[in-house]
Amino acid sequence: MTAAWVDKIKWFVILVLIQGVIISQVQVSRYAVPLLYVVFILKLPSDTGRKSLLFYSFLIGLCVDMFGNTPGLNATASLWLAMARPSLLRWQTSRDSSDSFVPGIKSMRLAPYLRYVFPSVLLHSAVLNVVDAFSVAKISDIVIATLADTAVTVALIMIIELVGRKK
Repeated sequence: MTAAWVDKIKWFVILVLIQGVIISQVQVSRYAVPLLYVVFILKLPSDTGRKSLLFYSFLIGLCVDMFGNTPGLNATASLWLAMARPSLLRWQTSRDSSDSFVPGIKSMRLAPYLRYVFPSVLLHSAVLNVVDAFSVAKISDIVIATLADTAVTVALIMIIELVGRKK
């Protein structure tokens, strides 16, 4: 097993456990729920194939769903993110499509990375909250929850990036 695989598995397990055991038990507010596991999908190498990206995204979403007793909500939102991720990443990079890199502040710089992370997390949060509410009658709650989830999640991702950058 290569070091890259071991690293992926380690991050997968750590993020699922943090999301399932810690974050699901600690709610910032009624609306703001950190979705830290999304960082796993966002940090997969740029040359990750579409099928692999969908598989990893579904798997991490399903694991979080099992911890949270939310059948399919996180898996659905993660699949939507996996479908949009290549386009969102291409939109923020001027690299040749054959260049492989792990998205982050180091490889993309701060502003492009934020422009990649923010819409990605916003899409994931929007899908998650729409599927969870399953009603347009609660549109104001959906919008508030989506914006709050996005703000908290992006802040946590940036903290992780900045702490990881100093190592």
